[in-house]
Amino acid sequence: MSRCSTLLMFALVALVSVGSAFGADEDAKPKKNQRKNANPGIFGQVMKLDLSEEQKAKVVAIRKEFGPKLAELTKAVGMTKEDRQARMAAQKEAKEKGLKGKEMRDYVNAKSPLTDEQQEAQKAVMELNGKIREKLASVLTDEQKEKLGFNKKKPGANKKKKAE
Repeated sequence: MSRCSTLLMFALVALVSVGSAFGADEDAKPKKNQRKNANPGIFGQVMKLDLSEEQKAKVVAIRKEFGPKLAELTKAVGMTKEDRQARMAAQKEAKEKGLKGKEMRDYVNAKSPLTDEQQEAQKAVMELNGKIREKLASVLTDEQKEKLGFNKKKPGANKKKKAE
């Protein structure tokens, strides 16, 4: 009887070990429709360009420098998937109505408002994105900047300030 229970105990241990080993493999593999980097942003767009090895190394260094901070700030915004979808739908509506700039932002914020904390975090993300774009622009050629739209003038760049 003790021999049978020992054999059953070993079988049970083996079964649990094999089951957990298979479960660990499933966790290690990315899901079928899951991308390796779910939100590549500007770095993903830059890496799609024909970059030299030197440029690639510089872009990777910039990503290592700013990537963690950008991810942290983006997470601080704390928007759910439904929030993002609502904002994208509002942006689409605003474009269809021909709204641009501040009018578009006001329309989107009215349709899908953010809390004060989310707005502050979003401003921080935008500022960091500006710094990242500046660093990336220093690495890219004029043709590469053109492909990404880095050469577009910012609205109001040519306006002269009124003398008071």
